Amino acid sequence: MPNFHYRALTQTGELVTGTIAAPNAAEVAQRIEFLGLVPIETAAGAEAAAGPRLDLSLAALTSRPRPADVTVFTRDLALLLRAGARLDDALELLAGDADLGRMRPVVGRIRAGVLSGETFADAIAAHPALFPPVYVALVRVGEASGTLDTTLEQLAAERARAEALRKTLAEALQYPAFILVAAGGVLVFFLLFVLPQFSTVLRDMGAKLDPAVEAILDLSDLLQAHTAEVAAATVLMPLASWLVLRRPGARVALLGAAARLPGVRTILSFRRAAVFCRNLGILLGNGVTLTAALRIIVEVMATGDGAAVWSAAADKVRHGGRLSEALAAGGALPAMAVRMLRLGEETGQLALLAGRIADFYEAKLQAALARVVGIVGPLAIVTISVVVGGLIVSVMTALLSVSQSIG
Repeated sequence: MPNFHYRALTQTGELVTGTIAAPNAAEVAQRIEFLGLVPIETAAGAEAAAGPRLDLSLAALTSRPRPADVTVFTRDLALLLRAGARLDDALELLAGDADLGRMRPVVGRIRAGVLSGETFADAIAAHPALFPPVYVALVRVGEASGTLDTTLEQLAAERARAEALRKTLAEALQYPAFILVAAGGVLVFFLLFVLPQFSTVLRDMGAKLDPAVEAILDLSDLLQAHTAEVAAATVLMPLASWLVLRRPGARVALLGAAARLPGVRTILSFRRAAVFCRNLGILLGNGVTLTAALRIIVEVMATGDGAAVWSAAADKVRHGGRLSEALAAGGALPAMAVRMLRLGEETGQLALLAGRIADFYEAKLQAALARVVGIVGPLAIVTISVVVGGLIVSVMTALLSVSQSIG
């Protein structure tokens, strides 16, 4: 019978731990509740010893809260606190709210942390995948200043705006993605089912083929000989790509490679400026000092090859340098954004101008993506049409030459 390690709360809010031998986790939960405890976490002995690991099981992947769930939680908690509810009572109500969906178990763990003596900021910091450093920092400021409800309202509004922007961008990219997938499907169909009809005839009759046509026919024969493998790869590759991209390191590597492309580099530059200035404006507007704000934002921005640039800029500001000069030295942001930030430093309105810069570059980001979408879709159609049309013309030319030689 396996051993289960557990953490639970007593009726007085004291955190206790222990080990129970039971056939399954449900039996462990029943025994903990029978003892008059509130369960927080239960793990099998081997899993507890192994430490945290990446859980790729179907149940784990489908039960993880979505960003929208975190936004709903933030908004509802702000409303309850604004109405005069205590934090632990508000969390208890939200833990039983069906509208939170997948977020409910997380809210229960956050409430358990608060009841055990942690601050709300420390309790949510235990879930970094759901609550980024900027979120935690603002909550910490709100708790210290007694304006947690106002801070959460601002966070909810900002998250809703960011999610609307992401939705707009995702919808804009759906069309070119569909075109590319459809074009690839047409090409594979042509290689697997159309070219083989002509390959045997042309080769048996000794037709003179262009080197390009000969290479395409060889590729067609190769794909036809491994049809099962091609079908399996078609099914498994999207799933494997999705699982790999869930890892932060893989996403960082992909963005680093994409940043070297001319068109993509400009789009990522706009996004980088929007993210930095938006977070800077929010943090400064809530009373966070510039050095503390930069220390938090560096955790968000310092990924991949750009980590050294952001860290160096934060170090310069911490040692008395100006933000605009530090950013200009490393080339971390576009020149216009740096000039606007310098104006904000000179006028004492850095938080206000940072927010306006973020709005400006978000608009430029959407416009740039719209241009890319307008180009990629037609370009994919034209490319696949030229490839397939060229193959058909080459094959038909070879067939006509064979027919004329026979005649």
